[in-house]
Amino acid sequence: MPRTRVTFGDVYVLEDEEAGDTHLGLYATVTDEGGTQLAAFRWNYRNGEVEDNFDYQLDGDPVDPSVVDFELTGLATITVKAYAAADDDNPWPDEGEHENFLGEASVVFDNREPSSLGGLLIGPTTTDNANQGIVVTATAELVPTPPEPRRDRVRIVFNDILVMNHEQGDDTHVALYVNAHAAAEGTADPIDQELFRWNNSGDFVDDERLYPLSHGTPTTTFTLVLGGPTRILMEAYANDDTAWPGPDTEYTFLGRSMFVIDPNDDRTLGSILVGPCRNADKHHGFMVTMSAERLPLDATPNLQITGVEVTQAIQTLNLPTLPDNALTLVAGKATLVRVYLDSGIAVENNGGTVAGVTGTLTMRGTGFTTGPLESITAMPVDRIDRTILGHTLNFLVPAERVAAGHATFVVQATVAGTTSNPVETAVEFVSQERLNIVIVRAGVGSIPAPSEADYLAVARTLPARYPIADSTPASLVFWDLPGSQTIHTGQNLNTEDGMTAFLDELEDLYGENDISEFKLLVAMVDASVPVARTGKARPAEHVAFCRQDFPVAGFAHELGHLLSLSHAPCGSGIEDLEPDYAPGDGSIGQVGVDPRVPRTYPATTGDLMSYCDGENGWVGYFHWERLHFRIQSLGQRRERRVAASPFGVLPRTGIPASRPFPGPYVAIRGYLSRADAVRWRPSERTFAPPSEPLGAEAAGSGYTVSLETTDGRVLGSAPVDPRFLYAAEEEASFGARLPYEPDAERVVLRRDGTELGALCVPPHPPVIALLAPNSVAQIDTEGVLHLRWRQIGGGTEADPPATCSVRFGNADGTVALRPGANLTGGSFDLDLRPLPGHDHCLVQVIATNGYHTSYVQPPPFALPSRPPRLLLGANDGPLLRAQGLSPQHGPLLDAALTWSVDGTPATTTGGTFDARSPGPGTHAVAVHATDPDGLTATQALGSYDGTTGLLLPPDHPA
Repeated sequence: MPRTRVTFGDVYVLEDEEAGDTHLGLYATVTDEGGTQLAAFRWNYRNGEVEDNFDYQLDGDPVDPSVVDFELTGLATITVKAYAAADDDNPWPDEGEHENFLGEASVVFDNREPSSLGGLLIGPTTTDNANQGIVVTATAELVPTPPEPRRDRVRIVFNDILVMNHEQGDDTHVALYVNAHAAAEGTADPIDQELFRWNNSGDFVDDERLYPLSHGTPTTTFTLVLGGPTRILMEAYANDDTAWPGPDTEYTFLGRSMFVIDPNDDRTLGSILVGPCRNADKHHGFMVTMSAERLPLDATPNLQITGVEVTQAIQTLNLPTLPDNALTLVAGKATLVRVYLDSGIAVENNGGTVAGVTGTLTMRGTGFTTGPLESITAMPVDRIDRTILGHTLNFLVPAERVAAGHATFVVQATVAGTTSNPVETAVEFVSQERLNIVIVRAGVGSIPAPSEADYLAVARTLPARYPIADSTPASLVFWDLPGSQTIHTGQNLNTEDGMTAFLDELEDLYGENDISEFKLLVAMVDASVPVARTGKARPAEHVAFCRQDFPVAGFAHELGHLLSLSHAPCGSGIEDLEPDYAPGDGSIGQVGVDPRVPRTYPATTGDLMSYCDGENGWVGYFHWERLHFRIQSLGQRRERRVAASPFGVLPRTGIPASRPFPGPYVAIRGYLSRADAVRWRPSERTFAPPSEPLGAEAAGSGYTVSLETTDGRVLGSAPVDPRFLYAAEEEASFGARLPYEPDAERVVLRRDGTELGALCVPPHPPVIALLAPNSVAQIDTEGVLHLRWRQIGGGTEADPPATCSVRFGNADGTVALRPGANLTGGSFDLDLRPLPGHDHCLVQVIATNGYHTSYVQPPPFALPSRPPRLLLGANDGPLLRAQGLSPQHGPLLDAALTWSVDGTPATTTGGTFDARSPGPGTHAVAVHATDPDGLTATQALGSYDGTTGLLLPPDHPA
């Protein structure tokens, strides 16, 4: 007997016989010629009230489905009738209890006659007041009946949702719920389950926006075993105050749809558009796109792309709190596009696998098309392990093809004559700011400093884990402190106190360089130096140090601190934890990928800001985004905060007797113990204004530093944040820069208003006299300048001994170096030979008595301009990298760098050169750096194979 399906569509309420809204109960039956009931349906607008002159979808629900199937040969009658009641306690008015009967109507069809099938209009009915009541639309159709019991595998994929009107005005939470229902039929079991739910990862949703459903919970790809028609119920709700609005919460109803997927009826398969579903205000609420296809029962593959991940180190995928591919992507960085496939084969057939799957990736509009790194064995999607690269089809987009702007990838997979669905993924690559790093190499005791090559080799590992371009000339800018590229410390770095004291030295060394606040000083010590930890940082002063042999746990970790990252919550003995870090165990939280190797890192890997996994650590999705925004913010400071050094505004003459230093600010520095004892470091006047924190403000810490008079009048104050980073630390540093107040008599640290410690301010600046040199004739500009000075007084509490520093610069204020710091004697020998040249070089001795500051200055003198030098990468090929450094002008980048091949200038400029570009043969390559004064440095790099771009051994024949 043929199977027939009736789908009830809409009801038009023409007259409900009530002055306002009312409850309506609609009842429909399908009977055969003999009056036997074949199917029934009822509806009451989800217990809501209806109005005259509106139409409503008869969307049904699992209990009262609006789609009914039955066996029939011949005539059938569909009868509808409706009742109304204004009583709120009666949501289902019926024949036994109602206020108004809205009438009855019927329509007859014959499933043997095609002309009587299709769209049907039932009504209008006539109310008991002789008005037209309701009209119902329905569809009657024949449904193919399998000749024998069926058991089909059907793959269902939910794609996108278009939110048309959520009726909330502003953004709101929207939740979509999808359920499946089917009776047992053939050899298939009954189905009554929620397939998935979606709420945009908890984020608000806009009207008139399309959202991908790819991050639904738990997945959006399903393979169901069906014996016959299966009803799919889809409904959505909105609410401002809950992330998962639904029928059990306060909500605005956005609509519902019930439709049938029948493996016996090809008309219900393929690409499906659901909706538009109407919301509670009778407007269009939402639409959903999806697909359904019947899969073979044997081992014949039927590929389906179920997800695409675009990653450069880590990416979000199937994460309940964030959309897929939500993390920032950076221009100039190798990108791996991972394609997740469902084989379409039942697991009972050879595990559901098919070998030899390949495919293509096209970057639309660029002419770039590529195949996968290798073919893979596809499998059922629920068997995929994301940590195994061989479980996904992987396409590498080289760094040089990743340009800033929008990009659209189109991917498709093929195997054994079958082709998957094409999937289009749109992303955006952002142009990332360069990181500016000041190189300092430190010897410790008898252990020499690392070489510059060793330093650069460690620093150039950063792009693997940082959201910066892969080519270090495009991502890292290296600076130095002429005359202080290599320093020496006698501190014991195997103790907390020794590491803290070394940071003090680095802070003093950096001096006024932080006036621009875009450069970060990272010192490096040799791998053999005993250390209490791999390194330490002082973010407020932009200085850190690490050991050479820990590029991740040391260099990347401490640089992260300088970018205002706190610790991820993993590892013992650490404090200063990031309270918002996700996930809470300090792991990276998603599968990490290094596209250049390629290799993966399990989601359980420790984050680089944790103390788990050490050198195997990777960057978590939380810190990837933090790093991106902090690097952008830091780079923008170069444009905002570059200021002249103090030398540019001080007299250009010798000053043998001390004067008050005219810096408008005073740098306050100190330490707070765990017992709340305060230890002050010498403060001094400065031209550097207060810092702009990259991360959280210190204002929430409760600690403040203030300048006060003895009677308690506050002249100025600023928040500080003395943080204990590790359990072994007994003291936490703090610092602030405040406007200098000459009348200040006390410097006070308070917590929540309670005084913890105070520094008594001497009444006058220290008095010092310059003993030598007092004339230009006493300055050997090709050797060492011997500075000598003496403090006048300095033996009382009101006139304490001064702490001094030596600064070097020029009258234009383009250089500010501090080669000598924290000096308590009266002499310092300054080697002038490595220092930047200028016709008016200046040296100052700065003296502070803990607050007030004075200075003396020998006569200005001239130094010749120094030629630039080159910082080189490994340069084994094929990509060669270099950067120039000028003592006078700083880094030399971009057009300042040129290349030559076999003695002839190449067309390439900038910090990267492809040794394959000259073509076949053996070619000698050299790089040149030219500063703005025309001074040049040249470095021959060797001979390269023009086909492979690799460096040839010295004895290779030309």
